[in-house]
Amino acid sequence: MSEILYASSLSAAHRQEVEEILFFNANQGRTSETVAFVAERYGLPRVMVDEERLRVELASAVEAQTLFAILREGGRDRPVGVVVYTREDDAFVVLFVAVHEEFSSRGARAGRKVLLHMTNEVKAIARRVKGVDALLVYLGRTTPTRIRVSRGPTP
Repeated sequence: MSEILYASSLSAAHRQEVEEILFFNANQGRTSETVAFVAERYGLPRVMVDEERLRVELASAVEAQTLFAILREGGRDRPVGVVVYTREDDAFVVLFVAVHEEFSSRGARAGRKVLLHMTNEVKAIARRVKGVDALLVYLGRTTPTRIRVSRGPTP
């Protein structure tokens, strides 16, 4: 049996896997214009090790948060998704999102809907942060889509 967990922290042992998902993803071609725009505005992401834990920081003064999607299968954990976001005013701005090809919309395990679940996890985090009312998500465009974060019961 396998499950996908979400965490803001990940062991440094997974650095190469995270770099492959984030920087060498076969799906990048579909969003290269948006990635270039966001990188120019917020800074390029880079995977860093801090006290044996991975984090993604930006090559700018912008402070970023990271959420990892981790597949737990057969007693082994492996990262399958990464989302990098920051806070601006009343919103979390989702800057970079990458999902392992196997879990992408065209992958063999597309039914796991990792991208949708990662977005829902960031929304759940936003609900707990006072003053955050929306997610701004760059969905293949240079103008972000604003997704309202409801404070009602969690589905």
